[in-house]
Amino acid sequence: MTTEPKKEGALDTLLSGYRLTQLVHVAAKLGVPDQLALRPQTVDELALAVGANVDALHRVLRALDSVGIFTQDASGKFSLTEEGSRLRSDAVDSMRGPAITYGEAWWWQAWGGLYDAVRTGVTAFDTVHGVDLFSYLSREPQAASLFDGVMHGMTTRVAAAVAARYDFSAARTLLDIGGGQGALAAAILRANPQMSALLFDRPTVVERADKRLQELGIADRCKLVPGDFFVSVPGGADIVTLKDIIHDWDDERARAILSNIRRSMAGTAKLLLIERLIPPGNAPSYGKLVDVTMLVLTGGRERTEDEYRALLGAAGFTIRSVMSVSGETSLIEAEPT
Repeated sequence: MTTEPKKEGALDTLLSGYRLTQLVHVAAKLGVPDQLALRPQTVDELALAVGANVDALHRVLRALDSVGIFTQDASGKFSLTEEGSRLRSDAVDSMRGPAITYGEAWWWQAWGGLYDAVRTGVTAFDTVHGVDLFSYLSREPQAASLFDGVMHGMTTRVAAAVAARYDFSAARTLLDIGGGQGALAAAILRANPQMSALLFDRPTVVERADKRLQELGIADRCKLVPGDFFVSVPGGADIVTLKDIIHDWDDERARAILSNIRRSMAGTAKLLLIERLIPPGNAPSYGKLVDVTMLVLTGGRERTEDEYRALLGAAGFTIRSVMSVSGETSLIEAEPT
C-alpha cells in the first residue's frame, strides 16, 4: 500500500517564502541567468563560469527548476524559463536588482525585527541596525547602489504611464522631489520638450545621479539640486512631483515635507503625488504588503485616498483629481489652498 505525498498548501508556501527569496537571490547574484542567456549549459559549465561549487549549485538550480525559474533537459543542460529571463541584467523589465537586494543581509535582517516592531511600533530597521534606512545607505555605498537601482527600476515601470496620463503641456519647469536617478523626470521631459527639470534629493543621492542623467539623455535639461526636504525645497516650479516619497514617512513627518513644499509654491503651481492607494474594503491588495514594508524599513505607511485628502489638507493643499496610472498606483493632483 502506498500513500500519496502530502500536497503543499497555501500556508506551507507562505512559510517557505524565505527559502525561495534566498534561492533566487543566490542565482541572480552569481549571474546564472546572464550565463544562461548565452546558451543552455550544464551545471559544470555554469559552476566554472560563475565561481561556484558544482554540487551546491546543482542543488540550487534543481530547486529553482521545481518552481519555474529554470528548466533542465534530458541532456542535463539548464535553460531559462520566461520568468527566469526577468533575472537577466539586460532584461527590459529586469528583476535582478530586487532579487539581489531582497536577499542581502541588511535587508532581510530588518524583516527579522518585525515582531518587535509590531509590539512596540518602532521601525524594525532602526532597531536592528541602530540607524534609520537612509542614514544607513549614506554610509554603505554598496547597499545604496543596490537600493538606487531598485528604486530606479520601480519608477521606470510607471514613469511613462505618468507622462502619458497627465497633461504637462502648460508647464515649463518641473521640480522632482526625491527624484533619485531621474527616471520620472526623464519620462516627463521626453514627452514634453518645452520643459526643464530640477532633480532634488539628498546630497549622497545627487552625487550618484549625474551618470544616469547622461545615460537617460536629459543632463542638459535637468539640474541636480542637493538638499533636505525637512528643511526647505526649491521654489519656482510649475509642477512639483513626489513619487513614492510621502509613503516613506509617518503623518507628522509627511506633513512637514508637504508644508515646506507649500511654502515654496506659487498659487498657480500644481503638486502631483504618485503613490499606491489602499483600496476600501477587504479586497486583496499588494499595497497592504507594501504598507508592512514601510513598517519594517522606514516607519512610513501606505494610505487610502481619504487619508491623503486629510494629510494634504493639513499642509495647505486641496486635491483636484485622483487618477489611476498603473495597477494600484495613482496620481493625486493637488493645488495650494
